[in-house]
Amino acid sequence: MRNNNRKRIGLIGFGQIGSSLHEMFEAQPDLNMELAFVYEANPERAAKIPKGLRLEAMEQFALHQPDLVVEAAHPEAVRRYGTLVLRERDLMILSVSALVDAELESAIRNLCREKGTRLFIPHGAVSGLDGIKDGLSVWEQVTITMKKNPRNLNFDAAPHIPGGRITKATVLYDGPTRGILPLFPKNVNSHATLALAALGLDRTRSVLVADPELEESVITIDAVGGGNRIHIERRNPIKGVTGKLTILSILESLKNIFGSREVILTC
Repeated sequence: MRNNNRKRIGLIGFGQIGSSLHEMFEAQPDLNMELAFVYEANPERAAKIPKGLRLEAMEQFALHQPDLVVEAAHPEAVRRYGTLVLRERDLMILSVSALVDAELESAIRNLCREKGTRLFIPHGAVSGLDGIKDGLSVWEQVTITMKKNPRNLNFDAAPHIPGGRITKATVLYDGPTRGILPLFPKNVNSHATLALAALGLDRTRSVLVADPELEESVITIDAVGGGNRIHIERRNPIKGVTGKLTILSILESLKNIFGSREVILTC
């Protein structure tokens, strides 16, 4: 039976982020959040979903009465299920890089307007985003630089880059944010988030550096314009492709959504 005092969250993906969110909900009942369902396409990860929560087909998601659906899987999940969910419920996506597809972004915006649903983008690894948004009228250049150990980067979509042979700090990409999103979709959602909140995917600059000496994720943001400058640096331990602070920031974004405080909205 549904507990009306708890917000029910449907989850797409049960990898590091999805399983961490479940553990947090279980360990902190005062959050007043619980999982309504979990959909996971990978059989190995699906086998780890707690009994009674596994959803076999996304087409049945609304039967579980979620207050919000959270995508924590892959850009392909946004492409496949984004509009399906938004026809009936609000959706928060972590794979922001999926919005590099202009047709998908347009379809999502139009559907939100038609159905009155909302797409949420959490600030994730982007610290100081409010300051960037506040200065939109003056920024001439906004740059996000990410530095990670090659073992913490996913090269599946960029097989032409020999990640296993990198022995010193190497710039893998330097250019418009739109260009990096298809190359490292699991690593650069913070780039997409910043670009959508700042100058857009084509005017925001992205830099990705692989450094085998690093044992942490380093993200710096620089905004310059009209004699003004912002420089922000964030360092945090990392496991796999996701840093711990990113998971904590997702939880804070959920609190903001249910508390009606400001979050990033694309529509």
